[in-house]
Amino acid sequence: MPRTERPLDSEETELGSFAADLRKLRDEAGKPSYRVLAARAHYSAATLSDAAGGKKLPTLPVTLAFAKACGGDEQEWEQRWRAIAAPPEPSGDAPYVGLKAFQREDADRFFGREKLTAKLVDLVASRPLVGVFGASGSGKSSLLRAGLLPRLDRAVIFTPGAQPADECAVRLAQATGHSAVVLRAELEDPAGLGLIARQHDLTLVIDQFEEVFTLAGPEQRDWFVQALVKAPRVVIGVRADFYGHIGRHPELVEALEGAQLLVGPMTADDLRRAITQPALHVGATVETALVTRLVADVAGQAAALPLVQHALVETWHRRRGMTLSLVGYEQAGGVEHAIARTAEAVYEQLSGDQQQIARRTFLRLIALGEGTEDTKRRAAREDLDAEVLERLANARLVTLTEHHAELTHEALIRSWPRLRDWIAEDRNALRVHHQLTEAAAQWDGDRDLLYKGARLAQAAELSPDSLTEPEREFLTASQADGRRRARRTRVVVAVLSVLVLLLAGTVVFAVDQAGEASRQRDVAVAASVAAEARRLALLPTDSGEAVRVALAAYKVAPTEANRDALFFVEATKRRELIGTNTPEDTRFIKNDGGHLFMTVKGYELETPLWDLRDHGQGRYHGVLNGRPVVVSDDDKRAIVATTRGVELMDITNPLSPRTLAEVDAIAYRETGLAADSALNSFAGTVAVVGSFRDLKAKLWRYEGSSVLREFDIPGANPATALRMSPDGHVLAVSREDTAAVELWRIDGETVHKVSETVPQRTLLPTRFSADGRFLLLVSSAVGQVQVWDVADPAKPVVQADIPTLPKAELKIAFSPDGRSVLLGTDRSAHIWDVSQPGRPVRAGAFENFPDNITAVDHWSPPYGFVAVTERNIWQLRTDVDQMIRDLCQGGMELSDADWAKYFPEVARVPVC
Repeated sequence: MPRTERPLDSEETELGSFAADLRKLRDEAGKPSYRVLAARAHYSAATLSDAAGGKKLPTLPVTLAFAKACGGDEQEWEQRWRAIAAPPEPSGDAPYVGLKAFQREDADRFFGREKLTAKLVDLVASRPLVGVFGASGSGKSSLLRAGLLPRLDRAVIFTPGAQPADECAVRLAQATGHSAVVLRAELEDPAGLGLIARQHDLTLVIDQFEEVFTLAGPEQRDWFVQALVKAPRVVIGVRADFYGHIGRHPELVEALEGAQLLVGPMTADDLRRAITQPALHVGATVETALVTRLVADVAGQAAALPLVQHALVETWHRRRGMTLSLVGYEQAGGVEHAIARTAEAVYEQLSGDQQQIARRTFLRLIALGEGTEDTKRRAAREDLDAEVLERLANARLVTLTEHHAELTHEALIRSWPRLRDWIAEDRNALRVHHQLTEAAAQWDGDRDLLYKGARLAQAAELSPDSLTEPEREFLTASQADGRRRARRTRVVVAVLSVLVLLLAGTVVFAVDQAGEASRQRDVAVAASVAAEARRLALLPTDSGEAVRVALAAYKVAPTEANRDALFFVEATKRRELIGTNTPEDTRFIKNDGGHLFMTVKGYELETPLWDLRDHGQGRYHGVLNGRPVVVSDDDKRAIVATTRGVELMDITNPLSPRTLAEVDAIAYRETGLAADSALNSFAGTVAVVGSFRDLKAKLWRYEGSSVLREFDIPGANPATALRMSPDGHVLAVSREDTAAVELWRIDGETVHKVSETVPQRTLLPTRFSADGRFLLLVSSAVGQVQVWDVADPAKPVVQADIPTLPKAELKIAFSPDGRSVLLGTDRSAHIWDVSQPGRPVRAGAFENFPDNITAVDHWSPPYGFVAVTERNIWQLRTDVDQMIRDLCQGGMELSDADWAKYFPEVARVPVC
C-alpha cells in the first residue's frame, strides 16, 4: 500500500496553494501513484513528490511535466509558475529588521524569544535591578526593546554614551515633559534619578550598559552606578565579556544577585519561528529547505540573530514572488558572507574620494576594546560627510538619529574583512584620535587642558583630513601653546648658536650641514623601511624578506623605533600557532599563579585548563568544574569559584578535583584574593553582615584540616585590592575612600601593619615579583604603573614610574629576577627594565599585534617573555645584539636589487 502523502504546512501561502493545486490535479487524474507519474513525466517519483510537497517551488520543466502527466493545461500552469517565480516588485519592505535591533514597533514580528521575554517580565516585576547578559549579537537589545518594552506601562530606554547624566536628563525630559536643564541640575545627586523615576512611575531600561566602561569616564561611571542602584526599577543590558567589569562595583554585584538573565543561543525551534513567522505575517513563504539550511548554518552561535536577519533581508530582495528560496539565500552569500557582500557592494559604488571618507567614517564609529571585543560608538552627524553617511544608512550599515550616527550592529565589525583590516592597520592612530576627540569635547579654552609633549606629538601625526573642526582647533591651540613655551628656550639656543656660527669656519659648517642632511635622509628612509617590514611580516606570503629588511633598517639607523620594529618582525617570524581544537576566537587567559592557562566562555564556571608550554598531548589538562582564581606555583592547588561558593581545592587531576576547605571570600574581584606561592596562606575580602558594600579583609592559613585558621586584617575602610608576597610574609592592601596603600607583615600568628603610604593618585597593588622584592601597583584611570621596592616593607621606595594607556586592562608579568616587567595592553606589549632606581628603561615595544593580547607570561629558556593572542604564542626578545648574532647565522644580507629598492640613495652598510 502506498504511503499517505504528508499534509502541507499551509495552503494559505502562494507556495502552499501551488502545491495543493498540484495535488488536486493529481486527484482529478485518478490519483495515480508517483511511480506511475514518473513513467509518464520522465522525472523520478521523488522529484514529482517534492514538486507537490510545498517545501520549495519546483522548476518550470518539472511543473509542466507534472501537469502534462495529470492531463492539466500546460499553458495555464506555466503562467501560474511564472507568477510565483517572477522577481519581486521593488516596493515593499522586508518583514525582517536586518542588522538593526528590533524596536518597540517591531513587536508584532519579534518571534523566537517568547519564553525568554516571559522570564524577563517576571524578573522585572519582582526585582528592582535586573541584568540581561549575552554575547554581542545574541539579541539583548531586541529582547529589551521589542520583548520587554511593549509589556511595560511607562518606561524610558536609552544607551549611556560618554555622558550618562546628560543622557538621563534628555530622556527623562522627553518622558515627563520637564526641562532637561532643570532635570540635569536635579541629577547632580545620584539619588535624584530614583526620585524622578518614582514620581513618574518610570522603569529605566539601559541598553548597551557596557558603554559606561568603553566611553564614559570614571566619575560619570561611578555616578551612574550609584544612581541606578537607588532607582526603583532598572533593567540593564550588558555584553557578556563585560561581566568582569560589573564585578568591580560591589553595589551592582549585590543588587544583581538572583536578578540576572542570560541570553544564550536560540534553539532550533526558536530559530524556525524567527525565520518563518515574520514572512507568514505578510503572506510570504520560506522554503523548508531554506529553514533547514539556515538553522544548520547558525546552530549554537550566540551571535546568530543579526546575521540571520540580515541574510533574510538580502534573500527577501531575491525572492520569487512571495517565496524566500534557498537559491536566493545562496545568491545573497548566506549567513557567512551576506553582511560582507552588502558592505563591499556599497563601498565599491563610492568614488575614490568617497571611499576614503567612508573609511574614516567607519573608524570614527568604532570603540577599541581593551581585553574585550571592539564595539560600536556614536559620533556626531555634523562631524561626518552627509552624502556618504546617507549611502551607508540606506544600506542599513549605519543607523542615524537626529544628531548622531552609529554602526547598525557590531556584527559588521566581525563579518566585514575590509573593516577588520582598517582597524588593525590604524589601531594606534585610532586610539590617539579617539582620545583627541574626547579632549577637544572637554576643552573650554583652558591652556592647562591643552596637549603637551608625547600626546601632542602623537596627535600631530594624524591625517588632517580625518579631523573635525573642534579637533583641529584644539590641536592648533595645543601646537601654538607648545610653540610659545618653546620660543623662550629657543631664544637662548639662538644666541648660543650665533656665537658658534661666528667661531666656526664656513667650510666646516657647510660640510657639517651636508653630512647632517644626509644623516637625516637616511634616518627617514630607514624609518619608512622599518614600517614596511612590519607590514610584510604579517603577510602570509612572507618568506623571510621582512626580517632582512628590518635588520637592514636598524643597521642604517639604529634608533629605538627601528630596534622595536626589528623586535616585532623577529617575534612575528618566530610566533607559534596554538594547536588546539578550539574555536578561532578562543581567548587563553593566564591563571593568577602557576603555569596553567584557562579558556572561559561568558561567565560559565566550567573551565578548560591548558599548559601552553607543552607541545604534546599534555597541553590539555581537562575541564575543571569551577573557575580558578589563584593557583599554586606547582599547579596542584587552587582557590576555585564554584556553584557552591569559594573553595580551596587539590587540582592535581582537574577532572577529579578534591575540596580541601571552604573559603569564606568574595571571588569576583580581580585583585580581591591573594596567596603565597604554595597556597598555604591566602587573603581575601568578605562581606560584612551579607553586604557587598562593606568588605573586610581577612587572612586564612591552611594546615591540612578542612577548617582554615582565620585572622582579621583590621581597617576603617573596606578593602579594595590585596596582594601577597610569594613567601607569604608581606600583604599589600588598598582601601576605599583613601589613596593609602598598607603593607602588613605576617609573622607566624601575628599580623601587623608596618607602613602606610599615600601616593599622589589611587594605586592598586597588583603583582609581586617572584622574589617578593618588588610590588607593582596600577592606576588604570590615568594610565600609570609604579614599581615599589618593598625589600623592607616598613620603608617602601618607588623603584620605577611607568606611563601606560588610560583605562587599559593590563596583563602583567615579571621576569624571575624582578629586573624586568612586561606590560600588555590590547594589541601592544612593552618590556621595561626597572633594575635602576628611578630610571626605568623601555627595553622593547611590540605594537600592532594582529589579534588582541589575552595573556602574558615568562617561560624558561629559550622563551623568556611571551605574549598570547587568540591564535599564536609570541616570543618577545629584547637583546638586540644576541638577536642580530642569531639572525646573521642564516644569511641576512639584502641583494643589490633589494637594497636599491628599499634604500635608494642610501650608502650600503654591512648588515652582519
